Amino acid sequence: MHDLPTSLSSRLLKLAAYTILACLAPFSALADIRCATVNIDKVFNNYNEAYQQRETLLAKQKEYTQRLATLTSRRTKVSESMSDLRNEIKLHTESEEDKEVYRDQAQKLHDQYKSLEQAIAELENLHLKQSKKDLRLLLDTSLRKIHATVEQHAKDHQYHWVIDLSGRSNSTISPLIYAKDAEDITTDVLKTLNK
Repeated sequence: MHDLPTSLSSRLLKLAAYTILACLAPFSALADIRCATVNIDKVFNNYNEAYQQRETLLAKQKEYTQRLATLTSRRTKVSESMSDLRNEIKLHTESEEDKEVYRDQAQKLHDQYKSLEQAIAELENLHLKQSKKDLRLLLDTSLRKIHATVEQHAKDHQYHWVIDLSGRSNSTISPLIYAKDAEDITTDVLKTLNK
């Protein structure tokens, strides 16, 4: 009979030990999880290749602005010529022949004005479409490369989680408010990208 309580207490001790180990196992597993943060906005803004592409887009924008200014200036001059011609017609038309000469000049100026209007509209539409396409390409290629670099960095350094701090929720606060022992790998990612 002495064996029964001893074996029972031994079993209870083993059961208690297993229970404690089972309860501690998830905490030890959690302790092994490595978490890092990265600010993708900061990476993108300081990524040399993306910066060069942005500079190219700005140069295209400047070229567009200059072409638009040239066309607009020409249109303004034609408009002023049309106004001057109207005044001249009012002052100097005495016969139908005089009016006919002015009508031909007025039609030529009107055609020039319409042609410039059309050229300006086409330039603006083309620029808008091309700008959207170029911007989308810049974002897609840059973000794809940034994400691939972050993913590779996480694998190389055995991170389980990498959380983007630049993401904003409806409250304008980053979804990650606090992460204990999370390392910020933004600088490391930038170094890799800008090699």
